[in-house]
Amino acid sequence: MQFARLSHVFTIKTATKHYEETALTESAIRRLVRSGEIPSRKVGAKYLITATAIENWLNSVSGQTEPAPGDIRRVME
Repeated sequence: MQFARLSHVFTIKTATKHYEETALTESAIRRLVRSGEIPSRKVGAKYLITATAIENWLNSVSGQTEPAPGDIRRVME
């Protein structure tokens, strides 16, 4: 069994702060976690998300040519 490094595991609130340069708000991350689009583990009342899971989701979204209306997407500089 492999474990992610704890420094790269976030709660929804800490993920929001860490990825504040993107369009990922706390409610958006919560919605993506609950829908299964971003894999996570629920521990007690909190969801734990790895940085790799979030970055994989961001990379998959940024690879799309035209986002659908209402989709969450990375903010490009």
